[in-house]
Amino acid sequence: MGRKIKGSRHHGAKDPEKQRQAREEKIKMKINNRPAMEDFQEIPRSMRMMTSWKEDENVSKNIKPKGEKHLLDSTKHMTKESWMPGMTKPLRPVPVFKQGEGEHKKAFYNRIQKTIDSMKQQRSYEEKFKVELRRDRDGNTKMVEAEVDEVDQVIEDKKKKRLAKKGIVVKTKEEKRHKKREREKMRKLKKKGGKLSEDIDFDNFQDSVKFGEIVHEPPTINFKSKKLDERKPGKSDLLLKQKMVGGVQKKKKVKPSLAKKAIMEQERLKAVEAYRALKAKKHLF
Repeated sequence: MGRKIKGSRHHGAKDPEKQRQAREEKIKMKINNRPAMEDFQEIPRSMRMMTSWKEDENVSKNIKPKGEKHLLDSTKHMTKESWMPGMTKPLRPVPVFKQGEGEHKKAFYNRIQKTIDSMKQQRSYEEKFKVELRRDRDGNTKMVEAEVDEVDQVIEDKKKKRLAKKGIVVKTKEEKRHKKREREKMRKLKKKGGKLSEDIDFDNFQDSVKFGEIVHEPPTINFKSKKLDERKPGKSDLLLKQKMVGGVQKKKKVKPSLAKKAIMEQERLKAVEAYRALKAKKHLF
């Protein structure tokens, strides 16, 4: 047999009328009485619970602020650079970075990094080729010869004097370009087998005619040219000439080997299988 669990007992008066009188005795000072403070209204408990989360510090920390005030902007931290003595050309404009609405911080930082990398590449290109890249309002880039700095000019002059003592002549950029063009021109003409037009002087081809000399026929051309031989009638192997001489010679077909035939057969079977599969798929749908 298990242990008997005692039930709860009702202590006190069991008369319901006495119980009602005891309840009314407790709240008799709260019924039909004027409020203690007439200009004060107590906030309901449900309302206190709804507004209690604002006072909680942990909840307020997790709330992210919204609006343009909290977007990142580089203009807030930019200061106007002062003009220092010895500067001969104006400073380049510093790019402005502003975080877009809804743009994540990581994406914004990546955009800044890409812009900085492109500016570094542009600067290295300008230093290498001694040029300056300028952009107009439409965004088109124009290449301009960079202004030589006074310090760099002094160093360059000293270098030229030092090399001139050794017998080395330093050429300018334009002279180097002109010489490069001439070399390229000579290379192309040498490849074609021709000569420069400047080398051809008709004064060298004049004949000295003696007094009383008689000319019986036009002069003959002694040198040979491949282009002239190709242009002569009957020299080129055209289709009409082949028909007139002895007909067009048909090329003999070379029979493929057994290995090549096997490969071709495999490719043909693959194509047939792929075509059948495509047809079957179309019928299903």
